Amino acid sequence: MSGVRDLFFDEFYSELERVAGEIAARQEEEAKPSILADEVKAKWVPYAGDGEREGTLISVDGGIQQSDFAYSDFVAAGRAIALIHKPGEGRRMEKRVRIYVGQVYEERDKGIIPGYVRTICEYDAAYAAAKRVVDEGGQPIVLMDGSLYIGRFPYAIREYRHHPELLIDFFESITRLRNLARDKGFPLVGVAKDSSVFFLYMELLKTAITRAGLGSLVKQLDEASSPIDLRGKMENWGEEEWRQMEPWIEERPLCDPLLVKDSTETPGYTAPLYLSPSIYYADNDTMGLYRMVDKHLEESVAVRVKRAVRGFFSAPGVAATYWKPTPKARPFRVDVLANLLGRPEAWNSHTRNMFTDPNPNLEKVLNHLNHWFCNEVEYNIPLKQADTLAHFDRDLYRRKYEPFIVRRLEEAGLDVEGKRREKRNLG
Repeated sequence: MSGVRDLFFDEFYSELERVAGEIAARQEEEAKPSILADEVKAKWVPYAGDGEREGTLISVDGGIQQSDFAYSDFVAAGRAIALIHKPGEGRRMEKRVRIYVGQVYEERDKGIIPGYVRTICEYDAAYAAAKRVVDEGGQPIVLMDGSLYIGRFPYAIREYRHHPELLIDFFESITRLRNLARDKGFPLVGVAKDSSVFFLYMELLKTAITRAGLGSLVKQLDEASSPIDLRGKMENWGEEEWRQMEPWIEERPLCDPLLVKDSTETPGYTAPLYLSPSIYYADNDTMGLYRMVDKHLEESVAVRVKRAVRGFFSAPGVAATYWKPTPKARPFRVDVLANLLGRPEAWNSHTRNMFTDPNPNLEKVLNHLNHWFCNEVEYNIPLKQADTLAHFDRDLYRRKYEPFIVRRLEEAGLDVEGKRREKRNLG
């Protein structure tokens, strides 16, 4: 095999040099501030933390592995752990495992289903740990690894026809934890270290064009989820609208964390952005989804699906801020359940993103994040501990878990057949 790699190395090196040269030339052309840099600064709150921390921190993370067998048989195995860190006490934990088994014909479902399985595990473990702390008279702070926002809302009826029970559990597990956080008044937080969304960018763009006297274009911008999406929608605009908007279209728009990084010089955070549910960017809405569910699912299943979706949208929504722990640090996206900011109402009560005022409750959360910040890789010690314990190594799964899964499924009557490619590689 080493000979095969060497055979192509000269061509590989030549191609890499070509690509690197193009990138270097482009970087020189684009080395200028974003047109939204001043808008970022206007929403920036300098804050280095005051060191005061309250509550019992719960760090949550999970892992997922999957098996793709012949004739569409598919397995996703997820696990998650919630670590309870209470000063003066030993570390305690809640663990959850979930296994999905089914026939999956759509390749996209093989990428989507494992995410649902992992999320269910993480939220169930987090709920159990938070309930435990609450029942003991404590005040939890639940810290999830990753975003709280469901960026890809499952609105395609294909999914509800194929795996309705999984989606019901998915919605209910999220709703259960969010409602507990709302009812007991504790923070639910998600930290995303590598977010590449444009939520902040698009909201600041609306502010900028309104300030420039182009507020009539805001409605069109409300229908776009990103600058890339906006460019596509502009193809259907009138000539005058296009002319007005063109100066505000950047050749290479910066995603939110990079925009904040390039526009700020101090530790701090952006004014929280209260996010609307992502389903409203899908040319769809919940009523349309309910009609499709009624049409394509058995009545008893449709009732349960709609109840789960309604419950999800009746719980509080999510707000996002971008936080820099040090002047030179790459920003982290920090999601919080909106009840922390005084917005406990149902998430579907609004259909567009909006800024909210900086809030002392948010700064209490940032105090915890500042305290545990160590570096940009292992950025939070409690989350790193949860990640270490929950990480699902692929080699471990293939050697220990998968053979046991196959054996038990065959004992249960399922004829599990490995794919020819995998058999060839093993041979």
